[in-house]
Amino acid sequence: MENVSVEDIIKKRIVKAELSATIKDVAKLMCESGSTYVLLGDEEVKGIITEGDMKRAIAQGMDTSSKASSIANENIIKIEKNMGVEEAGIEFFKNKIKHLPVEDNGKIIGVLTIKDMAFFLSKSPLYFLKEFSKAKSIDEIKKSYQRFQRYVLEILPREFDSGSVDPGYIGKMISMINDEILISVIRICIENLGKPKCKFSFFVMGSEGRMEQLLRTDQDNAMIFEKKQERDYFLELGKSIHSSLLKIGFSDCPEGYTVGNNTWVMSLEDWSEKMEHWAFSLEAKDLLNLSVFGDMRHVYGEKELFDKLRERLFTLCRNERVFANLLDVSLGFSVPSKPKEMDIKNQGLLPLIAPIRILSLKFDIKNTNTIDRIGELCTKGDISNELASNLKVAYNLLKTIHFLTQIENIKRKEKDVNRLNLKDIPKIKAKFLKDSLKTISEFQGPMREKLRWLTSGFV
Repeated sequence: MENVSVEDIIKKRIVKAELSATIKDVAKLMCESGSTYVLLGDEEVKGIITEGDMKRAIAQGMDTSSKASSIANENIIKIEKNMGVEEAGIEFFKNKIKHLPVEDNGKIIGVLTIKDMAFFLSKSPLYFLKEFSKAKSIDEIKKSYQRFQRYVLEILPREFDSGSVDPGYIGKMISMINDEILISVIRICIENLGKPKCKFSFFVMGSEGRMEQLLRTDQDNAMIFEKKQERDYFLELGKSIHSSLLKIGFSDCPEGYTVGNNTWVMSLEDWSEKMEHWAFSLEAKDLLNLSVFGDMRHVYGEKELFDKLRERLFTLCRNERVFANLLDVSLGFSVPSKPKEMDIKNQGLLPLIAPIRILSLKFDIKNTNTIDRIGELCTKGDISNELASNLKVAYNLLKTIHFLTQIENIKRKEKDVNRLNLKDIPKIKAKFLKDSLKTISEFQGPMREKLRWLTSGFV
């Protein structure tokens, strides 16, 4: 897919009215200009009025001689002219708006509308968002999900193979779509069970938590609720969500990290105690559980509950001994020195993802995406600019090869979809892959030194 910026598709004209304008003035201006919006302001833009605002004003019987500013939206969401069209699509959906003023060095040069993007969005995964958000039943979601999976398996590989897409962007897109599926599933399950009697938060982990999911992966999710006495309701809700996702086509988690498992549905108090137990346990399984929570990302419910649990996690990881133990576990994933055949997930991606996740916990980085985390670690001084740049390139290459490898293995009906034989890819790609693995190995070296230095201080 072409990398189109919003500057390429906006009409560089601005429909604007003065602050003194009335509702009638704005309506007339919209009719004369054929515009679906009017910016409001004198020297500086102070608000935006859309067709929707005008319709609501008329429906409410407002006096058309009233100041237009009384119906204007003053909290204007703006984007930069060099933002990608598909990125802008995220802003439209996330903020539930149809107009985005476009800026160049702080000056509005035009307004991007949802209609301007229709052609471009029709070629992207964003096409499926509305279908999932409007679904009224699990069967309806299942039908849309099957179509979406065909898109992922048939359309995306061509774009990846041509090098015309950013795997980071696509990962975020697919995660956003999966989030919308989860939100609709939870909404439907609550409609069937009845409303909960206390606050709760549903969150995801793993590749979905990092917004790096490309193909169907295991369910990795959990739930926090406020009042212990309401646990039975949330256990039932968890099982309903889990079975619904299985019906739709989401894979189960072999490790049981799902809300269908009673141990992953707990009150905030119980989750906090569980995390503390994991943090000071020397059991590898407990430490792995704690590190998995490093990718936790809120999807539905009361975010305040989620934030409290996540803050507990970050507090625990500020402890040097806990950090050292987690770093040790993360460095258990190492890259092969002279690979001919490899598990590209466990031997290519996780050797980078795992230690970056632990460093992010140590440095209070709330971002869960690996590329975003590398960027923040760079600004905090723990990773140099050069290394950060090299790691991002290495990650994107490995993620692209990983996706294409999975597709090929699925077509061949191979049991292990992550298995890559380097003979199966072009020599130039194999060389780049080896260079990427070398970059990750060079990154792990100082991490191992850091670990030795940390553990030498423990009695």
